[in-house]
Amino acid sequence: MANLVKTDVMLPNIIENHSETAVNVGGIVLRILKHLPSNTLDGLNEIAILDKNEEISAFGCYWRREKRIELYLDGLTLWQPWILKKTYVFPYISIGLALGHEIDHHVSSEEDSTSREASAERNAFKYLYPSMGAFKPLVKLTYYLILFYSKIRKRPLFDVTTE
Repeated sequence: MANLVKTDVMLPNIIENHSETAVNVGGIVLRILKHLPSNTLDGLNEIAILDKNEEISAFGCYWRREKRIELYLDGLTLWQPWILKKTYVFPYISIGLALGHEIDHHVSSEEDSTSREASAERNAFKYLYPSMGAFKPLVKLTYYLILFYSKIRKRPLFDVTTE
């Protein structure tokens, strides 16, 4: 039986205000959201896709009070050479892991900040994985490489959450 994409789920607004032209970032975000269980997105108002935030050095940020996710493309796709962007898979994984990390902050927003960050680091992959289709093995390998890198650095790769 085919995997059907849900269309009856209320999705957050996706706002794009960035300079990335080689990658359909909004389309990637929408595809990932459509493959998530409906309760995962409950209460999430908006996902803003921006070039960068001058005050925060991160791939993304979850704003708990506003129930808003921001993704910053300067660390996700803007640095990538055109050949990587043309593969679609590499930008998809980059954007998807950052989005999954921030979605986990939304889902676990009531936990203390230490366990929230650890949870988001562990669970970023689970929000991306259902939407990957034939590329699931490649995504799994990438995820394990990121976890390994995080353990070597002794801190999570994605580590910014703001109240």
